[in-house]
Amino acid sequence: MALKRQALKNVNQASWLFGHPVLRAANNSKAYWTAATSSPLNQKGGGWLACLDAGVQTGDDWAALYIPVNEMPVHVFEEAQWSYYMEATETMGVNIVIWIHDAEDFDKRAEVTQLGGIAGLEKAAGWNAHEFLTSTTQMFFYGENTTGTTLTAGTQYTWAEFQADPLFKYWTIYRITLEYGWEASGTFNPAYVAEVKLNEVPIPLKPEDTGHMKTIVATKTLECDGGYSDEDVMSESDTNGAGTDWDFDFGGVGKIVKAVLHHPTTALTFGSTLFLFSTPPTCELDDNAANDAPAAADVPYFIGTIVFPAMSDLGSGGSYSVATPALTTGNLPLYFDAPKLYGVIVITDASDPGDDTLLTIILTAEMND
Repeated sequence: MALKRQALKNVNQASWLFGHPVLRAANNSKAYWTAATSSPLNQKGGGWLACLDAGVQTGDDWAALYIPVNEMPVHVFEEAQWSYYMEATETMGVNIVIWIHDAEDFDKRAEVTQLGGIAGLEKAAGWNAHEFLTSTTQMFFYGENTTGTTLTAGTQYTWAEFQADPLFKYWTIYRITLEYGWEASGTFNPAYVAEVKLNEVPIPLKPEDTGHMKTIVATKTLECDGGYSDEDVMSESDTNGAGTDWDFDFGGVGKIVKAVLHHPTTALTFGSTLFLFSTPPTCELDDNAANDAPAAADVPYFIGTIVFPAMSDLGSGGSYSVATPALTTGNLPLYFDAPKLYGVIVITDASDPGDDTLLTIILTAEMND
């Protein structure tokens, strides 16, 4: 016990204990930060939640919250709690993985994983919370260069058995993750991690501005039958109910810092405004129809607008418009807290760009973690 107290004291005196959490996903899964703005997601957490959208499961699809750990001795880690909201009842919950290695030889490592479907790990629709117990048989490991352990890879043990193992008890923890997925089949609805506490230390959950840039290109062939009046929607069909929104799938959250509009017809001078939403809007989407965005039903999901200046051209490359933060009218940067944005573009000056011509919108965002 004295050894454990001294080790914990040494860890707490380090420059840091737990690092800033990051999100990772593979294959059919996605992970992104989302703002807790509406009930029930606003009932827990500090304003941001980690959405683990595991999606279609084929055995190797997962989303995870990674928390760096500053070489905590294995025998020191005793407690963990986390809460998460699940959109539907699933066969697995959000489980913990403890990543360990030999602090003197990084070739020797292992991940110690809690079984996602273990009894006691909540997995029902709605809010769930889990208290990690060192005495529950629920942890299995795989790793490299683990000669000397008395435990068998792939077999379930208690965490206490890892702490007492003649090899692993001398190792340290370099990462702890909360994961969702790894099922053989089916589709997992999203789970939202709201609170995490490790060894009685709360982990702040929020995105970190990393400066990573991402550009999304969206195109439509405009019907443009007869040209546009002021404040008409620009879309691919003027048939009632056939027009669609413009989709920009960033796969995360951040802020839009540049927007480009291009049309192959030269000498165009019209201005336009792009309305953006976090869910598919119910407003008018048909080409040549009068704009009514944002409709009342869409207001809770309204991100904002990007105002394009009048188009211009040089030579024969078509007409273009660029909105940047330097413009007082562009509304950039524009922050967004949903991984996919849905747009409606409205012309602000009557114009006839030509029937069945291509309109391109390019959005560049500075992504959070």
